[in-house]
Amino acid sequence: MKLNKLYIFLGALALLLIFLYLPAPQKDLQKVEKLEKIPAPKIEAKAALAEDLLTGEILFSKNSGEILPLASITKILALLAVLDYASLDEEAAVSKTAVLTPEPSSLRVGERFLVKDLVSMAMAESSNDAVTALFEYAAEKNQISGEQAKEWFLDLMQKKAEQFGAADMKFYNIWGLDESPELAGGYGSADDLLKIAKASLGSPIWQLGAVREIVSGEGIKHNLKPTNELGQELTPLIGAKTGYTDLAGGNLLVIVEYPIGRPLGIIVLGSSAEERFLDVKKILEWIKSQRLKT
Repeated sequence: MKLNKLYIFLGALALLLIFLYLPAPQKDLQKVEKLEKIPAPKIEAKAALAEDLLTGEILFSKNSGEILPLASITKILALLAVLDYASLDEEAAVSKTAVLTPEPSSLRVGERFLVKDLVSMAMAESSNDAVTALFEYAAEKNQISGEQAKEWFLDLMQKKAEQFGAADMKFYNIWGLDESPELAGGYGSADDLLKIAKASLGSPIWQLGAVREIVSGEGIKHNLKPTNELGQELTPLIGAKTGYTDLAGGNLLVIVEYPIGRPLGIIVLGSSAEERFLDVKKILEWIKSQRLKT
């Protein structure tokens, strides 16, 4: 009888020890397992890429090497090329040619602006007039005119892309407007564009896209209407550039800090005018959910 009691006591003790040394349920582990089951988002864009621009870590990719029409994303290269030849505080005049550039803006013939104000207009509301005024100023400063000026400037854009490691990019005009129903104004891949973004992080073009009002030398105020509909939904936002044409569809490049101090680039190409914004939001939210695991 005493022996049976001893066996019972030893069994109970063993169970107690097992219970005490078993690891407690880990809520964080359960959360991670749940997050791991979250699939990558389905997006409308033909191509997309998200990258940590500090480490080069690829966070999301879809057809990132496919060459596609760029639409007004092309303006990024045009502005970077201009700033190789013009400082932000120089003054440029708006010509009749600039005002007659396809797609209207609020600029008037003869108005004079600081280069930085025209860059702000080009980045914030994708003004073709502003880009033309900047191109003309850079060409005039280098004493290049006529058709030669266009070829000179497109060559500058091409060399700038090559300098940043995006040699596959091609440019047929400075705005990205479709040249014809079959030929876009500029071509490149999602991979190319994040190379450009990474290499140009220190350029003022990104911050100038946040400007919402510029004033000409004549004292005329111009309120800028941003084309990036996400606005303050992306914070902190380093910079963004939109693009849309019939051939390109909807394009969007954004650079945000996530986490703070870590620039994250996201580009979508070949979406629609509306869905490009949703595509970027889906990718960013998915990346945030994945980083919660670490």
